[in-house]
Amino acid sequence: MTNPIPVLEALQKFLAFCSARNDSRNTLRAYNCDLLLFVECIGHQTPVTEINRKRIRQYLFALDANLKDTSLRRKIAAIRSFSHWLYNERHVNIDPSEGIVGPRLSKKLPDIPSEADMATLLSGLINCACPERNQLVLELLYSCGLRASEVADVNLGDINGENTLLVHGKGKKDRLVPVGRCAQRALSAWLPVRSAPLEKNKLKTDALFFSVGSRKSAERLDVRSIHRIVSGTAKAKGLPAFHPHQLRHACATHMHDHGAPLQAVATMLGHARLSTTQIYTRVSTGRMMDVFRRAHPHSKGRL
Repeated sequence: MTNPIPVLEALQKFLAFCSARNDSRNTLRAYNCDLLLFVECIGHQTPVTEINRKRIRQYLFALDANLKDTSLRRKIAAIRSFSHWLYNERHVNIDPSEGIVGPRLSKKLPDIPSEADMATLLSGLINCACPERNQLVLELLYSCGLRASEVADVNLGDINGENTLLVHGKGKKDRLVPVGRCAQRALSAWLPVRSAPLEKNKLKTDALFFSVGSRKSAERLDVRSIHRIVSGTAKAKGLPAFHPHQLRHACATHMHDHGAPLQAVATMLGHARLSTTQIYTRVSTGRMMDVFRRAHPHSKGRL
Protein backbone atom coordinates (compact mmCIF):
# COMPACT_ATOMS: atom_id res chain seq x y z
CA MET A 1 0.00 0.00 0.00
CA THR A 2 1.35 3.43 -0.93
CA ASN A 3 1.19 6.54 1.24
CA PRO A 4 -2.38 7.07 2.49
CA ILE A 5 -4.40 9.68 0.64
CA PRO A 6 -6.76 12.18 2.31
CA VAL A 7 -10.34 11.00 2.56
CA LEU A 8 -11.69 13.88 0.43
CA GLU A 9 -9.33 12.98 -2.42
CA ALA A 10 -10.37 9.35 -2.05
CA LEU A 11 -14.02 10.34 -2.26
CA GLN A 12 -13.42 12.23 -5.50
CA LYS A 13 -11.68 9.19 -6.99
CA PHE A 14 -14.48 6.90 -5.78
CA LEU A 15 -17.13 9.08 -7.45
CA ALA A 16 -15.12 9.07 -10.68
CA PHE A 17 -14.98 5.27 -10.46
CA CYS A 18 -18.76 5.07 -9.96
CA SER A 19 -19.34 7.37 -12.92
CA ALA A 20 -17.05 5.24 -15.11
CA ARG A 21 -19.03 2.09 -14.26
CA ASN A 22 -22.23 3.88 -15.40
CA ASP A 23 -23.93 4.38 -12.04
CA SER A 24 -27.08 6.47 -12.45
CA ARG A 25 -27.17 10.21 -11.83
CA ASN A 26 -29.37 9.65 -8.79
CA THR A 27 -26.89 7.14 -7.33
CA LEU A 28 -23.96 9.49 -7.87
CA ARG A 29 -25.91 12.37 -6.34
CA ALA A 30 -26.80 10.25 -3.28
CA TYR A 31 -23.21 9.02 -2.83
CA ASN A 32 -21.87 12.54 -3.11
CA CYS A 33 -24.36 13.94 -0.60
CA ASP A 34 -24.09 11.13 1.97
CA LEU A 35 -20.34 10.65 1.80
CA LEU A 36 -19.62 14.39 1.97
CA LEU A 37 -21.39 14.42 5.33
CA PHE A 38 -19.18 11.56 6.48
CA VAL A 39 -16.02 13.28 5.19
CA GLU A 40 -16.96 16.54 6.91
CA CYS A 41 -17.51 14.64 10.16
CA ILE A 42 -14.09 12.99 10.21
CA GLY A 43 -12.16 15.82 8.48
CA HIS A 44 -11.27 16.41 4.84
CA GLN A 45 -7.56 15.76 5.25
CA THR A 46 -7.88 12.69 7.45
CA PRO A 47 -5.86 9.83 5.89
CA VAL A 48 -8.08 6.99 4.72
CA THR A 49 -6.05 4.60 6.88
CA GLU A 50 -7.59 6.28 9.93
CA ILE A 51 -11.12 5.32 8.90
CA ASN A 52 -12.23 2.47 11.13
CA ARG A 53 -15.40 0.93 12.48
CA LYS A 54 -15.35 3.16 15.56
CA ARG A 55 -15.24 6.39 13.54
CA ILE A 56 -18.00 5.16 11.26
CA ARG A 57 -20.18 4.33 14.26
CA GLN A 58 -19.48 7.73 15.82
CA TYR A 59 -20.63 9.40 12.61
CA LEU A 60 -23.81 7.29 12.49
CA PHE A 61 -24.63 8.06 16.13
CA ALA A 62 -24.17 11.78 15.42
CA LEU A 63 -26.88 11.73 12.75
CA ASP A 64 -30.33 13.14 13.41
CA ALA A 65 -32.23 10.81 15.74
CA ASN A 66 -35.39 11.43 13.69
CA LEU A 67 -33.76 10.14 10.50
CA LYS A 68 -35.92 7.51 8.82
CA ASP A 69 -34.61 3.95 8.73
CA THR A 70 -34.58 4.03 4.93
CA SER A 71 -32.38 7.15 4.94
CA LEU A 72 -30.04 5.64 7.54
CA ARG A 73 -29.70 2.45 5.50
CA ARG A 74 -28.88 4.52 2.42
CA LYS A 75 -26.11 6.37 4.26
CA ILE A 76 -24.69 3.10 5.59
CA ALA A 77 -24.82 1.58 2.11
CA ALA A 78 -22.87 4.56 0.73
CA ILE A 79 -20.17 4.15 3.40
CA ARG A 80 -19.98 0.39 2.77
CA SER A 81 -19.57 0.93 -0.99
CA PHE A 82 -16.87 3.53 -0.37
CA SER A 83 -15.10 1.26 2.12
CA HIS A 84 -15.22 -1.72 -0.25
CA TRP A 85 -13.66 0.45 -2.94
CA LEU A 86 -10.91 1.62 -0.59
CA TYR A 87 -10.07 -2.00 0.23
CA ASN A 88 -10.25 -3.25 -3.35
CA GLU A 89 -8.01 -0.40 -4.52
CA ARG A 90 -5.58 -1.22 -1.68
CA HIS A 91 -5.84 2.18 -0.05
CA VAL A 92 -6.53 0.33 3.22
CA ASN A 93 -5.50 -3.11 4.50
CA ILE A 94 -8.92 -4.07 5.87
CA ASP A 95 -12.47 -3.03 5.01
CA PRO A 96 -13.34 -0.49 7.76
CA SER A 97 -17.09 -1.01 7.29
CA GLU A 98 -17.00 -4.73 8.01
CA GLY A 99 -19.58 -5.51 10.69
CA ILE A 100 -21.53 -2.28 10.15
CA VAL A 101 -25.19 -3.14 9.58
CA GLY A 102 -28.27 -0.98 9.27
CA PRO A 103 -31.73 -1.26 10.79
CA ARG A 104 -33.99 -3.93 9.40
CA LEU A 105 -36.74 -2.62 7.19
CA SER A 106 -40.27 -3.83 7.66
CA LYS A 107 -41.70 -5.61 4.65
CA LYS A 108 -44.56 -3.15 4.39
CA LEU A 109 -46.13 -3.05 0.98
CA PRO A 110 -46.16 0.33 -0.74
CA ASP A 111 -49.41 2.24 -1.01
CA ILE A 112 -50.59 1.16 -4.43
CA PRO A 113 -53.43 2.92 -6.28
CA SER A 114 -56.30 0.61 -7.19
CA GLU A 115 -57.42 -0.05 -10.74
CA ALA A 116 -60.44 2.17 -10.05
CA ASP A 117 -58.10 4.95 -8.89
CA MET A 118 -56.09 4.68 -12.08
CA ALA A 119 -59.24 4.70 -14.23
CA THR A 120 -60.31 7.93 -12.51
CA LEU A 121 -56.86 9.50 -12.87
CA LEU A 122 -56.51 8.69 -16.56
CA SER A 123 -60.06 9.36 -17.74
CA GLY A 124 -61.67 12.69 -18.52
CA LEU A 125 -60.09 16.05 -19.17
CA ILE A 126 -57.07 17.45 -17.36
CA ASN A 127 -57.54 21.09 -16.48
CA CYS A 128 -54.11 22.59 -17.15
CA ALA A 129 -52.13 24.58 -19.73
CA CYS A 130 -51.06 21.46 -21.63
CA PRO A 131 -53.45 18.53 -21.03
CA GLU A 132 -52.13 16.45 -23.95
CA ARG A 133 -48.60 16.47 -22.56
CA ASN A 134 -49.69 15.69 -19.02
CA GLN A 135 -51.96 12.86 -20.18
CA LEU A 136 -49.03 11.19 -21.94
CA VAL A 137 -46.80 11.64 -18.88
CA LEU A 138 -49.40 9.81 -16.77
CA GLU A 139 -49.78 7.07 -19.37
CA LEU A 140 -46.04 6.39 -19.58
CA LEU A 141 -45.79 6.15 -15.80
CA TYR A 142 -48.70 3.72 -15.50
CA SER A 143 -49.00 1.93 -18.86
CA CYS A 144 -45.26 1.48 -19.34
CA GLY A 145 -44.18 1.42 -15.68
CA LEU A 146 -41.50 4.09 -16.14
CA ARG A 147 -39.67 5.94 -13.39
CA ALA A 148 -40.12 9.72 -13.31
CA SER A 149 -36.47 10.16 -14.34
CA GLU A 150 -37.01 7.82 -17.30
CA VAL A 151 -40.04 9.82 -18.45
CA ALA A 152 -37.99 13.01 -18.24
CA ASP A 153 -35.20 11.42 -20.32
CA VAL A 154 -37.40 10.21 -23.20
CA ASN A 155 -36.38 11.67 -26.54
CA LEU A 156 -38.50 11.89 -29.67
CA GLY A 157 -36.13 9.45 -31.37
CA ASP A 158 -36.77 6.83 -28.69
CA ILE A 159 -40.24 6.13 -30.10
CA ASN A 160 -40.02 2.98 -32.22
CA GLY A 161 -43.11 3.24 -34.39
CA GLU A 162 -46.07 3.29 -32.03
CA ASN A 163 -45.69 -0.06 -30.29
CA THR A 164 -42.43 0.19 -28.37
CA LEU A 165 -40.36 2.79 -26.57
CA LEU A 166 -36.62 2.80 -25.90
CA VAL A 167 -36.15 3.62 -22.23
CA HIS A 168 -32.89 4.88 -20.74
CA GLY A 169 -32.88 3.18 -17.35
CA LYS A 170 -30.76 3.29 -14.22
CA GLY A 171 -27.05 2.68 -14.72
CA LYS A 172 -27.40 3.67 -18.38
CA LYS A 173 -29.13 0.35 -19.11
CA ASP A 174 -31.51 0.73 -22.04
CA ARG A 175 -34.59 -1.45 -22.52
CA LEU A 176 -37.56 -1.65 -24.88
CA VAL A 177 -41.03 -1.47 -23.34
CA PRO A 178 -44.39 -1.98 -25.05
CA VAL A 179 -46.67 1.00 -25.54
CA GLY A 180 -50.34 0.13 -25.05
CA ARG A 181 -53.30 1.52 -26.94
CA CYS A 182 -54.16 4.19 -24.36
CA ALA A 183 -50.56 5.43 -24.35
CA GLN A 184 -50.51 5.32 -28.15
CA ARG A 185 -53.60 7.54 -28.31
CA ALA A 186 -52.05 9.96 -25.81
CA LEU A 187 -48.85 10.04 -27.88
CA SER A 188 -50.77 10.75 -31.09
CA ALA A 189 -52.57 13.62 -29.38
CA TRP A 190 -49.36 15.14 -27.95
CA LEU A 191 -47.07 15.08 -30.99
CA PRO A 192 -48.87 17.79 -33.04
CA VAL A 193 -49.29 19.93 -29.91
CA ARG A 194 -45.59 19.46 -29.19
CA SER A 195 -44.60 20.65 -32.67
CA ALA A 196 -46.64 23.87 -32.64
CA PRO A 197 -44.61 25.99 -30.13
CA LEU A 198 -41.31 24.67 -31.51
CA GLU A 199 -42.20 25.71 -35.05
CA LYS A 200 -43.69 29.01 -33.92
CA ASN A 201 -40.60 30.03 -31.93
CA LYS A 202 -38.07 28.29 -34.23
CA LEU A 203 -36.82 26.05 -31.43
CA LYS A 204 -35.35 22.56 -31.48
CA THR A 205 -35.17 19.90 -28.79
CA ASP A 206 -34.74 16.14 -28.69
CA ALA A 207 -36.87 15.92 -25.54
CA LEU A 208 -40.31 14.38 -25.92
CA PHE A 209 -41.50 16.54 -23.01
CA PHE A 210 -40.59 20.15 -22.39
CA SER A 211 -42.00 23.06 -20.43
CA VAL A 212 -44.70 24.96 -22.27
CA GLY A 213 -44.90 28.59 -21.21
CA SER A 214 -44.42 32.21 -22.20
CA ARG A 215 -40.65 31.91 -22.44
CA LYS A 216 -39.29 31.20 -25.88
CA SER A 217 -37.37 28.11 -24.80
CA ALA A 218 -37.78 24.36 -24.87
CA GLU A 219 -36.47 23.31 -21.48
CA ARG A 220 -36.74 19.56 -20.85
CA LEU A 221 -39.38 18.65 -18.30
CA ASP A 222 -37.66 17.67 -15.05
CA VAL A 223 -38.52 15.11 -12.38
CA ARG A 224 -39.89 17.75 -10.03
CA SER A 225 -42.33 18.96 -12.69
CA ILE A 226 -43.45 15.38 -13.30
CA HIS A 227 -44.17 15.02 -9.58
CA ARG A 228 -46.30 18.16 -9.73
CA ILE A 229 -48.20 16.88 -12.77
CA VAL A 230 -49.06 13.59 -11.05
CA SER A 231 -50.00 14.99 -7.64
CA GLY A 232 -51.86 17.99 -9.09
CA THR A 233 -53.92 15.90 -11.51
CA ALA A 234 -54.74 13.34 -8.80
CA LYS A 235 -55.91 15.97 -6.33
CA ALA A 236 -57.98 17.73 -9.00
CA LYS A 237 -59.82 14.46 -9.62
CA GLY A 238 -60.55 13.83 -5.95
CA LEU A 239 -57.76 11.31 -5.40
CA PRO A 240 -54.86 11.32 -2.94
CA ALA A 241 -51.81 13.30 -4.08
CA PHE A 242 -50.13 10.33 -5.77
CA HIS A 243 -46.45 10.49 -6.64
CA PRO A 244 -44.99 9.04 -9.88
CA HIS A 245 -43.52 5.91 -8.32
CA GLN A 246 -46.97 4.89 -7.07
CA LEU A 247 -48.09 4.72 -10.70
CA ARG A 248 -45.11 2.48 -11.44
CA HIS A 249 -46.08 0.29 -8.46
CA ALA A 250 -49.64 0.17 -9.81
CA CYS A 251 -48.42 -0.91 -13.24
CA ALA A 252 -46.43 -3.82 -11.80
CA THR A 253 -49.14 -4.88 -9.36
CA HIS A 254 -52.04 -4.73 -11.82
CA MET A 255 -50.06 -6.65 -14.46
CA HIS A 256 -49.21 -9.35 -11.94
CA ASP A 257 -52.79 -9.47 -10.65
CA HIS A 258 -53.98 -10.15 -14.19
CA GLY A 259 -51.58 -13.06 -14.67
CA ALA A 260 -48.33 -11.55 -15.96
CA PRO A 261 -45.33 -13.66 -14.85
CA LEU A 262 -43.11 -11.94 -12.33
CA GLN A 263 -40.10 -12.26 -14.66
CA ALA A 264 -41.97 -10.41 -17.42
CA VAL A 265 -42.88 -7.61 -15.00
CA ALA A 266 -39.26 -7.39 -13.83
CA THR A 267 -38.01 -7.15 -17.42
CA MET A 268 -40.50 -4.44 -18.31
CA LEU A 269 -39.58 -2.38 -15.25
CA GLY A 270 -35.85 -2.83 -15.80
CA HIS A 271 -35.11 -4.65 -12.54
CA ALA A 272 -31.76 -6.40 -12.37
CA ARG A 273 -32.96 -8.70 -9.55
CA LEU A 274 -36.27 -10.51 -9.36
CA SER A 275 -36.36 -9.88 -5.60
CA THR A 276 -36.81 -6.16 -6.30
CA THR A 277 -40.00 -6.89 -8.19
CA GLN A 278 -41.29 -9.24 -5.50
CA ILE A 279 -41.15 -6.48 -2.91
CA TYR A 280 -43.94 -4.41 -4.37
CA THR A 281 -45.99 -6.72 -6.54
CA ARG A 282 -48.79 -8.27 -4.59
CA VAL A 283 -51.37 -10.83 -5.56
CA SER A 284 -54.89 -9.47 -5.23
CA THR A 285 -57.29 -11.23 -2.92
CA GLY A 286 -59.54 -12.08 -5.85
CA ARG A 287 -56.74 -13.72 -7.82
CA MET A 288 -55.49 -15.54 -4.72
CA MET A 289 -58.97 -16.98 -4.10
CA ASP A 290 -59.26 -17.98 -7.76
CA VAL A 291 -55.96 -19.85 -7.59
CA PHE A 292 -57.07 -21.48 -4.34
CA ARG A 293 -60.38 -22.64 -5.80
CA ARG A 294 -58.66 -24.16 -8.83
CA ALA A 295 -55.65 -25.69 -7.08
CA HIS A 296 -56.42 -26.71 -3.52
CA PRO A 297 -58.13 -30.08 -2.92
CA HIS A 298 -60.10 -28.68 0.05
CA SER A 299 -61.45 -25.67 -1.85
CA LYS A 300 -64.59 -27.54 -2.97
CA GLY A 301 -65.25 -29.41 0.23
CA ARG A 302 -63.68 -32.68 -0.91
CA LEU A 303 -60.83 -34.62 0.70
